[in-house]
Amino acid sequence: MLNIDLSGKRILVTGGAGDGVGAGLCEAVAEAGGKLIINDLDEETARRAAAKYEHAVPVVADVSNVKAVDRMFMEIRQKYGVVHGLINNAGVGLGKYAHEATEEEFDHLYDVDVKGVWAVSRAFVRQLLEHGATGHIVNIASVHAFATMPKMAVYASAKAAVAGMTRGLAVELGQHNIRCNAIAPGMVYSAQSLTMIKKWAKDPQQWIDDHRDDQQSLNSFVTARDCGNIAVFLLSDLSRSITGQTFYADNGTTSMIYNNRYARGD
Repeated sequence: MLNIDLSGKRILVTGGAGDGVGAGLCEAVAEAGGKLIINDLDEETARRAAAKYEHAVPVVADVSNVKAVDRMFMEIRQKYGVVHGLINNAGVGLGKYAHEATEEEFDHLYDVDVKGVWAVSRAFVRQLLEHGATGHIVNIASVHAFATMPKMAVYASAKAAVAGMTRGLAVELGQHNIRCNAIAPGMVYSAQSLTMIKKWAKDPQQWIDDHRDDQQSLNSFVTARDCGNIAVFLLSDLSRSITGQTFYADNGTTSMIYNNRYARGD
């Protein structure tokens, strides 16, 4: 039986204090024995999240601010030591037609979802090289990097950038034995997702139920923990030959040409 063992490894999860994918990532890392470092914008929120897991600690930083990220890594190094694994999960959404989005909304989305991935990865790699250590990166992209829907063009472009950065980092960092992969979640069932769906659907629960039944080849919900399980695999030695890849955790949505009702002729 193969077991994923991250014991002795410090794993930083950005945006890990939320109730969406971040929670599933933290749960999986903790269960695999990793020492969690949970990043969030709000100190109290980060503390509450860290209190759920043994040996977990909170750190506060705005990932879109390079100086704040560098300070965060300095604090981590001084208090805890080298970070061995990074999950770039922090992100924001935007459910708005591209021609109606404001410059401020566009900039904010790219500052967090793209610049944030670069800034945290940059600091992570620098501290690995400084200490002669190795580690691995997992970026959280989205199915929207591959296929999207109305009001999601700006978000889709940002997540496509994350997928591209993942490939580029994998090529650049292979010489240092640092791997970089991405997870592209589909519709993950969570309170966070239901809140987002309210932007375009009157009944978010009905919308997500219909998505499960009609827009996926597997008739079940994708959970945050599903994403966490993939992440710990990608951080472990079991994936030692995998880098530069994006894994779609979407119950088959991006593999479908037609939705189920159309394909059945309902």
